Amino acid sequence: MPELERRDYDGLAAPAGAFHHSVRWGNMLFLCGNTARGTAAENGTAGEQTDAILDKMDVILKANGASLANVVKVTSFVTDLREGGEIGEVRRRRFAGGFPASTQVQVAALGTPDIKIEIEAIAVLD
Repeated sequence: MPELERRDYDGLAAPAGAFHHSVRWGNMLFLCGNTARGTAAENGTAGEQTDAILDKMDVILKANGASLANVVKVTSFVTDLREGGEIGEVRRRRFAGGFPASTQVQVAALGTPDIKIEIEAIAVLD
């Protein structure tokens, strides 16, 4: 059984709690739930927040020799499913046709009232 590798990343705020930005197990990378908190998009639209989250995920993926193309599964937690069109537009642009398997769940709240979306992901590394 492979050993777990836990990492934090330069340029990303330290996790607020007992977790890491990612955990690697063999060739699989599990990215924790990310929000736009601490970015210019924190008070923005769901689409702006999605872009900011994917920027954060890109930092983690690049540090592990990967990109969004390596993402095989995303789970999105949203406060309003009606914003799915805007979120989907960003995802179509950022994943450029290599769409991962996806689940979207509506939740009552995400930390602060301005946060509209949180995304966690699984990537397979080469």
